Amino acid sequence: MDSFESLDFQSQLEIFLQLTGRQAFLNQTPERFTRWFKVTLPALVPFLLEQLPPDPEEVNIFLATAATAMYADLPMPANGLRAQAKPRQAANESCACGSGKLHRNCCGSPSMPPLFGDINLLRYVLDSYPLSRLKEVCTTQAEIDAVTDTAAQWLENGDALRVCALLEPYFLGTGPLSVELSPLFDQLMSAWQELGRKAKREKLIQTLLKRGDSALQSDALQRLTTMQADRGDYAGAWSSFVQASHANPNDPALSFLEITILMSEKRIDEAKSRAAWWANFLGLQRDPELQRLVDNLHEIANDPHLGMMGIATSANQDLQRLHALFMAAPAPKLRHSFELMIQPDSEGKDQRMAADFEPDTSLRCLEADWRDVFYQTKPDLSRVQNHADDVWDTAPKWLDLLQKNPDLWFSFDVLDDLVMALDTVPWAGVEQRLLVPMAERVAEQLRLTLEAGAGSGGAVQCPWMIASHRPMLRSVVHLAFLCQKADNWERFMALAHWLVFELNPNDNHGLRGDLSCAYVRYERWHDVLALQTQYPDDMNPVLKLNIVLATFGLGDYQRAAQLLFLAKIEHPTLLRMLLQKIPPKAVKPDGEYGVLVGGRYEAWLYIERMQQFWARDNILGWAREVFKSIKSKSGTDLTFKPSQST
Repeated sequence: MDSFESLDFQSQLEIFLQLTGRQAFLNQTPERFTRWFKVTLPALVPFLLEQLPPDPEEVNIFLATAATAMYADLPMPANGLRAQAKPRQAANESCACGSGKLHRNCCGSPSMPPLFGDINLLRYVLDSYPLSRLKEVCTTQAEIDAVTDTAAQWLENGDALRVCALLEPYFLGTGPLSVELSPLFDQLMSAWQELGRKAKREKLIQTLLKRGDSALQSDALQRLTTMQADRGDYAGAWSSFVQASHANPNDPALSFLEITILMSEKRIDEAKSRAAWWANFLGLQRDPELQRLVDNLHEIANDPHLGMMGIATSANQDLQRLHALFMAAPAPKLRHSFELMIQPDSEGKDQRMAADFEPDTSLRCLEADWRDVFYQTKPDLSRVQNHADDVWDTAPKWLDLLQKNPDLWFSFDVLDDLVMALDTVPWAGVEQRLLVPMAERVAEQLRLTLEAGAGSGGAVQCPWMIASHRPMLRSVVHLAFLCQKADNWERFMALAHWLVFELNPNDNHGLRGDLSCAYVRYERWHDVLALQTQYPDDMNPVLKLNIVLATFGLGDYQRAAQLLFLAKIEHPTLLRMLLQKIPPKAVKPDGEYGVLVGGRYEAWLYIERMQQFWARDNILGWAREVFKSIKSKSGTDLTFKPSQST
């Protein structure tokens, strides 16, 4: 008993409910359940009895009444997993709880509300089912909502296999399927996604399209729409969306699905327009249950990212709290110091380099407190994400500390943890309205720290090889990738330039290739050449191919032709695929060991991204002429200008 008393109330309650579910699974009689209840509840959840008067008679009546009420609410297997009604008894009958008293003096007192609130008791009953017997549930009268909630809880606890065993039988057979099963469909699809069972997901969608009613078909098509959009097949996604709309045109869920796809395609103005249309359309229905949705749609029509962020925070109290704390955070300021080191580079020029970043004494103590409540998992190698979404399980603890000690917002280590934690949140709007601003805070605080420690001597490097630099570098690199993903090219180029030319010229994160391609996009030809000069021996073909475009763009066609010829020597497969008359088809990845240097997939990665810029001004035609000339004239004349008609 001492061990149970050391647990908090929620833990005590969870153990008691698990044991209660076991009693239901065993189909205990009311009398046996009541006897068990009277002994077990006081032992496992003593807090409840501490609220009662210290009168044994009062305690006994309370326990008997509570046991009877709970037994009536339990979905017993013998009753088809449905709760059984509380037995009706005359006042002068012996009470059914087995106390030996008259009903009026025992459980016949005013009915007791559920002892533990609105809890899904079916989940605790099904927890006692062995995996092999979960297939029986679909043949019972178990409530769909309770089954759905059970599956959701199991999935959240990482037990996708039990979810599959519970839900798959609902969709077997050949008979018709109704929209009542839609919540189970959603949970099963999520479980299969967790287990990587792509074929099963696609097969079930086809099953629902054949056997489901129109509303269920629409739900299946909406799920298919999401799957297609996630893999970048937007043409297929829009086709499925149209079919879903035809199957169930008044489904409010279509509103967010359409807006989400538009936003993922970065069609923000269209998303705003469609949000306004849906808000008007659903508002005309004057359904009170839709009012919150209509309000959200109005917010999205005004600011899509902020509107989506509002929906995410309203659904997640921890996220809402973090957002509020961030908005109230003090402005960045200097709380770290470093020793400035001067070292010569390979050419003998002095390099200014920061040694370890040291937080001040107060901040160092707070960081130690932070690590006591936030389970840190720093990524391996140069990764910017650890995918450790389990840090949200203890969010109340670290949010309490963050609220109590706002100086933690000055810690690069804490901000690194929070940026990675936010990146695990999949909801739309969170990235642009919370993750990006938080990473920008890191960049600004790093700038202030470097300016304070560097004096007037110029740029200071923060090499990745020094471990204390990694928390801030990781967040700045993360921010650069987010800006690239959002087509915020100006900010991406500024951040990537800062990283590869100043902060970490070793470029452990491989930003130089992406930066070179961004420079080509905006015809910043001198920057393309400067980047190649910075990394003259880079093995990746991107820089070598892009300086051909830059030299061509600057009008030095002879030099461009020479560079093209050298590129063909170093990257023959890429040049052959790039210059072929019919654009190459997509190439499968090389495998789990990375990209094969000089291979077709490496070539495809470049062509997929840069072919449009080679096609600009007919550079591809000019390049073909260059090699035709070399072949016919033995490489003697490379001075000709490009032909626009080739």
